[in-house]
Amino acid sequence: MTTLKKQDLKKEMYTFLIITFAATYILQIGMYVIAGPLSYTSPFWSVALSASMFVPAIVAIFCMAYFKSEALTQETKIIFTFFLVYVVLFLYESFFPPIMGSIMDKPLLSGIVGVLGILTLILLNLKKKWKNGLELSKLHFGNNIKYYIVLPVLLSVILIITPIIYYILDLGSPASGFNLNMFFNTWAPSLILFFFILWPSYFGEEYGWRFYLQDRLFPLLGGYKGVLVLGIIWGLWHGVIIVLGHNYPGYPILGNVLMTLYCIVLGIIFSYAVLKTGSIWIAVILHLINNKTAPVATSFIANSDNLILGSIIGTVLLAVFAIILLKSEVWKRCQNTA
Repeated sequence: MTTLKKQDLKKEMYTFLIITFAATYILQIGMYVIAGPLSYTSPFWSVALSASMFVPAIVAIFCMAYFKSEALTQETKIIFTFFLVYVVLFLYESFFPPIMGSIMDKPLLSGIVGVLGILTLILLNLKKKWKNGLELSKLHFGNNIKYYIVLPVLLSVILIITPIIYYILDLGSPASGFNLNMFFNTWAPSLILFFFILWPSYFGEEYGWRFYLQDRLFPLLGGYKGVLVLGIIWGLWHGVIIVLGHNYPGYPILGNVLMTLYCIVLGIIFSYAVLKTGSIWIAVILHLINNKTAPVATSFIANSDNLILGSIIGTVLLAVFAIILLKSEVWKRCQNTA
């Protein structure tokens, strides 16, 4: 947790929020004006959606440099360099033909940069001096390594149980047929592959929210109020894209309400994970699991035919888990810093 004065915390926090929201909203509204309604087959929208996920971390890095953060060590700059190079390459290769071709429909060159970034991260965590250089920026692997197993497993169980409930209650059917064996054979390898080649997408959000903003909100508001406000901010950040039809097509207002509630619940889980480990990477992994489980489940388990009901069921199941985590002592320590 940062030791900056409250006045400095507020200045850095507001700067981060203003730039992040302005950049994201301008990007998405501008894309609507240029390319028309949201379309997942449009190369313009493909670039815009990817770029939106990168924005929070890019702004966080800018703020760290602008405000001369002590966390901006040599080791941290190395990881940031891999992230920023990946961003440039990925956005270019998402719009233009991939420089070195593709693998599983993903640009190969940016994927190679992603893999090299993770391998470099592992290397930097192996030597104590280098690992210490990553600690202030929460880019080391942190403490309580068991949580890298426990929390992803628990989150995965909840996310997998949700479509199973859809199937049992006849709320929806799988696209390819109910087959748990095929689900796990597809899901598990894809998570590993996507972590190595697509980690910057999830890092893009998590480094902004769970590192930069969290480390400024919690000292100001305490853990309980801070995680609530953080979840609301994260939900509102999705506001424009939800109105344009993302996630909840046809429900611009209700969709934003449901997205904000989901972000609050998911944010509690992610923030708990970062607080327990002291590392942002656990949140990156959890975000990846959250985003990549549903598409595979849609094919081999079920997808709710009722978008709103399905969303509510999933949020309620995760909320139970989040409430249990809120009773942990970790939030009390945050309360004492406010």
